[in-house]
Amino acid sequence: MLKIMKLTIFLMLITFVGVFASETYSQTTKLSLKVDEISLEDFLIKIENQSEFRFFYTGNIDVEHRVSGKFKNQKITEVLDDIKDEVGIQYEVMGRQIILSPIDSEKTFKSIQQQKSITGIVTDANGDPLPGVTVLIKGSTQGTVTNAAGQYTLADIPESATLQFSFIGMKTEEIIVGKKSTINLTMEPDAVGLDEIVVVGYGSIKKSDLVGSVASVDVQEAISIPTTNVSEMLRGRAAGVQVSLADARPGGNSNIIIRGKVSIDGGNEPLIIVDGIPYDNINDVASEDVKNIEILKDASSQAIYGARAANGVILITTKRGKPGEFKVNYHGYVTMQSLTKNFDLYTGEEFAQLRREAQRTDNDDEYRPDEDIFNEFELQTLQDKKYVDWEDLILQDAYITSHSLNFSGGGKNTRIFSSLNYFLQDGLIPTSGYERGNIKVNIDQRINDKLNFQINTNFQTNKQDIESNSLDFISISPLAKPYDENGNLNKYPLGTGSQMVNPLWNIEESTNEVSTQLVDINIVANYNFSPSLSYKLNTFLRNRNAEQGIYRTSKHSSGDDGINGRGVLGTKKFREFLIENIINYNPTISKKHKLDFTFVQAVNQRNNWEKSITKENFTNDYLGFNGNASVLADATRDVSERKMLSFMGRARYNALDRYLFTFTARADASSVFAENNKWGFFPAAAVAWKVHEESFLKESEAVNMLKLRLSYGDTGNEGIKPSQSLGVAGYLPYVFGGVATGGNAALTRLPNPELKWETTTSLNLGVDFGILNNLFIGTIEWYKSNTHDLLLDRILSGVSGYSVTRFNIGEVENKGLELTLDANVIRNREFTLSLGTTWSTNDNKILELDGSVDENGEPLDFVTQGLFIGEPIDNIRNYVFDGIFQEDDDFENSAQPDAQPGFIRVKDINEDGNIGQEDLVIFRKTPDWYSSVYLTMKYKGFDLFADVYIVEGATRMNSYLSDWDKGATLQGVRNGIKVDYYLPEKPSNLFPRPNIGAPGFLSSAAIKDASYVRLRTLSLGYTISASSISKIGLESAKFYVTGTNLLTFTDYKSYSPENNAGAFPDAKGITVGVKLGF
Repeated sequence: MLKIMKLTIFLMLITFVGVFASETYSQTTKLSLKVDEISLEDFLIKIENQSEFRFFYTGNIDVEHRVSGKFKNQKITEVLDDIKDEVGIQYEVMGRQIILSPIDSEKTFKSIQQQKSITGIVTDANGDPLPGVTVLIKGSTQGTVTNAAGQYTLADIPESATLQFSFIGMKTEEIIVGKKSTINLTMEPDAVGLDEIVVVGYGSIKKSDLVGSVASVDVQEAISIPTTNVSEMLRGRAAGVQVSLADARPGGNSNIIIRGKVSIDGGNEPLIIVDGIPYDNINDVASEDVKNIEILKDASSQAIYGARAANGVILITTKRGKPGEFKVNYHGYVTMQSLTKNFDLYTGEEFAQLRREAQRTDNDDEYRPDEDIFNEFELQTLQDKKYVDWEDLILQDAYITSHSLNFSGGGKNTRIFSSLNYFLQDGLIPTSGYERGNIKVNIDQRINDKLNFQINTNFQTNKQDIESNSLDFISISPLAKPYDENGNLNKYPLGTGSQMVNPLWNIEESTNEVSTQLVDINIVANYNFSPSLSYKLNTFLRNRNAEQGIYRTSKHSSGDDGINGRGVLGTKKFREFLIENIINYNPTISKKHKLDFTFVQAVNQRNNWEKSITKENFTNDYLGFNGNASVLADATRDVSERKMLSFMGRARYNALDRYLFTFTARADASSVFAENNKWGFFPAAAVAWKVHEESFLKESEAVNMLKLRLSYGDTGNEGIKPSQSLGVAGYLPYVFGGVATGGNAALTRLPNPELKWETTTSLNLGVDFGILNNLFIGTIEWYKSNTHDLLLDRILSGVSGYSVTRFNIGEVENKGLELTLDANVIRNREFTLSLGTTWSTNDNKILELDGSVDENGEPLDFVTQGLFIGEPIDNIRNYVFDGIFQEDDDFENSAQPDAQPGFIRVKDINEDGNIGQEDLVIFRKTPDWYSSVYLTMKYKGFDLFADVYIVEGATRMNSYLSDWDKGATLQGVRNGIKVDYYLPEKPSNLFPRPNIGAPGFLSSAAIKDASYVRLRTLSLGYTISASSISKIGLESAKFYVTGTNLLTFTDYKSYSPENNAGAFPDAKGITVGVKLGF
C-alpha cells in the first residue's frame, strides 16, 4: 500500500510538473519546415516527426487541404497562426497535445468537451483524478484530453468505436463504446512508461535506481517459442546468460549458465524464484502465466539470497488480477516440427563402396570381389538395390498443440487471476511425447487499509513418454530388410546370424513413461503498521510426486534371451516448505534523501524420497510393468533432507536522486555441513552515480541518461549431498564361521567433517546509457568472480582403503564483458522499428587445485578428472589434428615415421620428433562469445519479430566422428556420418583412408568447431482493430505465424551444434496461433 501511495504521488507530481514542462516545451521548441503543396495531414505528420507534439481533430477538417510555406526557427503557435486562416482551423495547445477544430464551428474545444455523447472520469489506482489523459478514438486522430478533474467528453461517437486512453506513466487502455454513454476508467502504472519497475528480490525498485546488475527479459518476445522449456525463453534475451540444449525430446530441458561456471562439482544451476518462492525446476512455470522475468547477475543483487545464489538468480513474476470487469483471454497454437540437421548418412551404394575401400586398403590397393566381403543377404540387397534409409524410416514430423485460457478481474478488495493451460507434444521419434495440464490461481484479498492477503496456487500434472533405448539408427547398415514379405517387422533386419536388432522392433516392444503431479501453495500476509513500516509473512509448500514405469517386453533386445521381460518401477517424491518473516522500513527523511531497510528471517526444508525396483521373468507382456514377475532383480531406496536457517538485512540509500548505495548481508546455516561449519556469511555492497542528473550534463541533448555502477560481494554454494560430511556405511555381507552374515562398512568415500561453504567473490562494473533522445539505450558491464574453497572430489591412494574424498580446495576465476544495445530507429504513430543486440564473452579458468607440486615446483593437475590449472573447467585434452598424410610427404623425418598416405597426422607440439603425452593440448569447449540480434517492427495492425542467435568459438568432441560403435572408424562395418575420406584417386586432408582396422589418432580429427548462426525466431502477426470485432463480442484478436530454428549455419555435423547426433534430434517448427480477448 505504501508503495502504491508513493507511486500515486509520484504520478501526480509528474502530471503537474509535466503540464508546466509541456507549456515550457511549446513556448521554447522551435521548428524549421519547408513544404510545397502537401496535404494538411502530411504537414502535421512532419511536425510530429520533428517534435513531441501530437495533433487531434474534432469536427470535420479538410486534411487534404494543400499547405505551402517556409518556416524557420518558429514556435508551434507561430506556425499554426500562419496557416490557420488559409486552412480554416482553430487550435488549442494543451502541453504537447494540440486540438484542431473547424474555424467556423459554433462549438469551441471547450464546448465539445461538454457534449454528452460519451463522458467519463479517469482516475488512478487510489481514485484520484488524472488530468491530461489522452482519449482517442482508435484508428483515427479524433479525440480529447481530460481536464483537471479527470473528466472528458466526446461527441458523435459510434457504438463500434474503441476508445484508447493513454497517459505518461500509465498503461494504455482500450474500451469498446458499445451501448455505454459513460465510460469511467482506473488506469494502472506502466512500468516502462513511468520508469520501469524491476523486481530485485524481497521488493522492487525503479530501473533508474538500480545499483546492481539486473537484466529484464521481454516476455512477449520470449513466449513466441512454442515449448514448455522455459529455459529456452531466456536464450539470447539477456547478456551473460548462456542457454544450451540439454534434452530436445518432448518435455526436455536446457542448461542455464550465468556468467560462466563458478563451481566444478558443486553445481552451476541458477536459483529460480517465482513470486518470491524458490522453484527447483524452472519448467514448472507455465510460460503463459509469466508476466516479468528478471535475472540477477552480480553479488550485490544475489547476496540477498546468499547460500543458493552463487550461480545467479532468475526472478519470475506471474500475472495477477486487475481491478475492473472480468476479462477472458485465450491463446492457442499448433506447431509442426520437422528434422533439422547438418549431415548425411551413407546411402546403400556409398556404404557398400566404403566397405570395398576399406578392404582394398588391406589388400595392397586391390579391390576384393564382393562375394568375399559381403554375405549372401547383403549381396541380394545390393542386387535388388533395396536399401534402407533408417533415419527416414525412424524419424517423423511431429505436432505440438497448446491451449491457454485465463480469467482476471476484481474489485477494490478482491482480485483474481486464474489460468488453465494444456500442452501436447509428439516427438520426432515414435512413442516419445509429452502432455501437461496446469491450473494456476492467484488471489489478492484486501481486508482493510492495513491488512491484505495473497493466495497463489499451482496445480500441474504431466506425462512424458520416452522412446526405447538401443535404437542405433544412425550406425545400422543400410543393407537391410526392416520388414518381411507380409509387412511385419523383422527383428534382425541384417539377415540370419546378425544380432543387430531392428530399431523399429525395439520401439514397438518398449514402454517408458513418467507421470508427475505437482501442487504448490503459497500464502502471503501483509500488514502495514504505518506508512513507513510493514511486515510480510511468506509461506510456501510444494509437493511433487513422480512415478516412472519402464517395460521391455520378452521380445525387446533388453528383455529377451531368457529374461522374459524386464520392468522397472520407480517413484520420486519431493517436498519443500518455506517460511519467511520480512520487515520493510522506509523512514521519511526528506525529498532529497531516501532510505529503506529490509530484514528477513527464513526457514527452508527440502526432502527427497526415491525408490526403485527391477523385476524380470514376467508371466506375460500384456500388463507391462504392472504385471506379475517372479524375479526381483534389484531394489533401491534413498532418503535425504536439507534444512537451512537464514537471516538477511539490506539497506538502500538514495541521495539527491544521483548517488545510490546498497548494503546487504546474509547469514545462512545449512544442515549438510558439519557442526562447526554450518554457518556462512555473505556481505555485499554497491554504489551508483546518475551522472546525467549532474548540472554539467542535465541539459545535454546528446546524453539523456548516464549511470555508473560498482558492486562487490560474496555468495555461497552448499553443493554437496546431505551425507557427504558424514561417515556413511554401505551394505557389505561377509562370511564368518562358514555362515553368511549381513553387515555394513564404509566403502569407497572417505568422510570429511571439515567441509564448509564454497564462496564466490564478485566485482562488477557497469555503465548504463541513453543517447540522442534515447535513440540508443544500452548497458556495458565488466565482471570478475573468484570461487574459492571449491567443493571438489580428490582421488585417494588405494592404501588408504578409500578411493575418493571431498575437500574444500582450489579456486576458479571467471572474467567477462557484456553489452546490451537497443536502437529505436523509427518511432511514430503508425510505424515503429527497433533493433537490438546482446553480446557476451566469458573467460573461465582454474587458478588452483590442491596446491601440490611436482619435483620442479610446478603445480599438479588433476589429469584423471580432466582438471588443469590455467585452463577452463570444460575442456578437451587431445592431440592437435594436422591433416592427412599425402603421397609426397616426408614420412621418415616426421614425428610419425610409420605413417602411410591416408593416415592422420598430429602436431609434434614440443618438436622432439616423437608423438607422446607431452604433445597433448587443452581445447576450450565454451564459446569465445555468444550474441543475439533481434528486430521488432510494427505497422498499423501488423507486427514482425526476428531473432538471430550466434555462438562463436565453441568446440565439441563429435563422438560420431571418433567412436567405432557410432560408425566413425571407416571400416565399412557400421554406417555413420558421411565424410570426405582419403582415397589415392581423390586425396582428402580432412579424414583418413578407410581400412579394416581403426585409424590411429581418430579422436583428434573429431574435435570440431561448433560455432553456429541460427535464425531462431521469425514471427509475423496481425491484430484486428477492436472496432471490427466488437460486434461479435471480442475485445481483441491477433493471428500470427512463427518459424522456429528455420535456418542454422554451422560446420558441426549433428542434429544440433549443441549436441551430438546420438541425442534426441532437435527440430525446426512452423507455428500458427491465435490470441483472443473477451
